[in-house]
Amino acid sequence: MMYLVNRLEGSSMIDILFDRMDSWRHLPSYQLERRADIFFSLYLQPVLQAKLDFGISPIIIPEFPVRIGTIYPNIKTDKSYKIDYVCFSADTKTAILVELKTEGQSRRESQDKYLVAAREVGFTALLDGILKIFKATNSKRKYFYLLDMLAQAGFLSIPAEMYETINKDCLQGINSIAGSVKVLDCPQDAKIVYIQPNGDGPDIISFEEFRGFIEASDDLLSKRFAQSLHEWATVKAGHKK
Repeated sequence: MMYLVNRLEGSSMIDILFDRMDSWRHLPSYQLERRADIFFSLYLQPVLQAKLDFGISPIIIPEFPVRIGTIYPNIKTDKSYKIDYVCFSADTKTAILVELKTEGQSRRESQDKYLVAAREVGFTALLDGILKIFKATNSKRKYFYLLDMLAQAGFLSIPAEMYETINKDCLQGINSIAGSVKVLDCPQDAKIVYIQPNGDGPDIISFEEFRGFIEASDDLLSKRFAQSLHEWATVKAGHKK
């Protein structure tokens, strides 16, 4: 307890938070991606805008579910892969499928494959897949929140009856009502972008490149995050001095 008190007296909570991520990422079971993703999300809109050179909508959908049976029709399942973030161009004509990797070796060929498959089937098919998952899942309220977010983005039309039903204790009949959800005009194009420690290319934003977009910010959070980005890019997990 005394150590904690002394540490708090000498450092801001922001410093302590990033110091812990800097240190704990070297532990065998610590998943930095799952802790750091919220911080990356704060800057996604301006960073993607600078990288892709077109306007980006403020809408960000994390852990976007891609129904496996939709992108691989020979696999009959309503289970899903997850894309770290899905963003959209300001004109909503392009979806951006963003994968965050905090370690270079964590990028997998199988993941690249399903991202390409998701891009190729098109966003309309991905939304149809989410509606199928909604009907199959026991987590209907959480999936409805996703549907509502997509409706607010202009991609779905949800009947008022469904809003009324989701607020009831009993959700009986909601699958039938979900059949009336309509998919509207969706992005006709999609781009895949990787945010990862190192590398370059039109589909890669390295941590140093990401850092370059935020380090000029005056706020303490941005400055401290930029400092950790440099360390995560230059010091491999497990190689802490």
